[in-house]
Amino acid sequence: MNILKIGIIVFLFCCCNLFSLAEGDEKRTFSLEEAQNFAIENNLNIKNAEADVRIARKKIWEITAFGLPQVNGSVNYTDNLSLATVLIPNFFGGNPDEMVEVQFGTQHNASASLTADQLIFSGSYIVGLMAAKVYKQISQQNLEKTEIDIKELVTRNYYLVLLTEETKKILIKNYQNTQKTYLETRAMFEQGFVEETDVDQLKVTLTTLDNSINSMERQAKLSRNMLKFQMGLDLGVHVSLSDSLYGILEKINLQLIAANDFNIDNNIDYNIIETQVELASLDLKRQKTEYLPNLSVMYSNNWNAMRDKFSFFDTDEKWYRSEMLGFTLNVPVFSSGSKRSKISQKRIELEKVIENQKLVRQSLEMENQQARFDYNTALEKYMSENENVKLAGRILEKTRIKYKNGMASSFELIQANNQYLQTESNLTSAMIELLNVKTRLDKIMNRL
Repeated sequence: MNILKIGIIVFLFCCCNLFSLAEGDEKRTFSLEEAQNFAIENNLNIKNAEADVRIARKKIWEITAFGLPQVNGSVNYTDNLSLATVLIPNFFGGNPDEMVEVQFGTQHNASASLTADQLIFSGSYIVGLMAAKVYKQISQQNLEKTEIDIKELVTRNYYLVLLTEETKKILIKNYQNTQKTYLETRAMFEQGFVEETDVDQLKVTLTTLDNSINSMERQAKLSRNMLKFQMGLDLGVHVSLSDSLYGILEKINLQLIAANDFNIDNNIDYNIIETQVELASLDLKRQKTEYLPNLSVMYSNNWNAMRDKFSFFDTDEKWYRSEMLGFTLNVPVFSSGSKRSKISQKRIELEKVIENQKLVRQSLEMENQQARFDYNTALEKYMSENENVKLAGRILEKTRIKYKNGMASSFELIQANNQYLQTESNLTSAMIELLNVKTRLDKIMNRL
């Protein structure tokens, strides 16, 4: 019975562990495109930019409603706890020289009113409505820019994760080969064919490689967490990447990346500065409309009741009604030059934005040229490093054969091994550099 109870407890404990692992260790696999799309849906910066677009839409209606009828109602009640007393000549008593005390009014007074206002003409309202639509356009462009920036960050971090994983694979493979050589050398030392120094040198190399693997493991975890952060993914989720550096490069026509012409009108940064110029121009127009008159109409309907006692809900009692219809025309006459000064400020601000537009154009054209130059340089470097890896691999293999046959020293073997490791590292770095420059070029040309 005791054995049976222990078995049941162990079984339940294992089941609980399995459930907790299933709940806590969520696993997701992403290609580069899937990671970008996931970030577009979940990144917090993008969600904030989307909220700004919604705010801009509400702002348009807020300004639009300002020019539509405004209806307001009010109800007022006053209880004159003690009526005011005034002195007047006693005309009614026939003795005007005598002053008598008189109280006017009633103790309970109530009034209700319904007022409607309508703006008929306002130049600033018309321009403000146009500016609100442009403001919405800027918020949409900022959303697009945020999406592009996040896609760039996700792409770079995706490449960084692949780089650390590829580097770790190279280190592990090199460690395994070196360990095999170390075991063979130690066996040869025990038989007296090599010196102890050869064994020690290989041992030092193994220790160095082991430290490098551990360091790269930590770097891989850090870069993976950074990728999850940019994607808007919980850090506790385990992420696997389905794309590889070589697979990504195989899908790209490397020779045609920099061949397309640059159209600055497709660049989001230039689109934003163009919209800012339009907004500054409307701001200048709005300031000029301060010279124009404003016309509005008002209609008011009022009801008043006076009672000696609180009986306002008595249908037999009377309410006194009054109506008003009025027009208001505000005409600017003289402002001591303040309006002219404001217009001059807005004109200068418009000129500044136009100059910034020229600066952005020049900067983007320079950045495009620099990115093309960098891409061609990175492509040439990638091609040469690819050949260097093949060459260093052949050298290492030949050196291993010579070492086994006693024709090469352990120092020569370690040197060849380090050379191969360095060329592998240079190749992966060249691949990342090429892909990052491609990403920068794609962003400039709006291809992300």
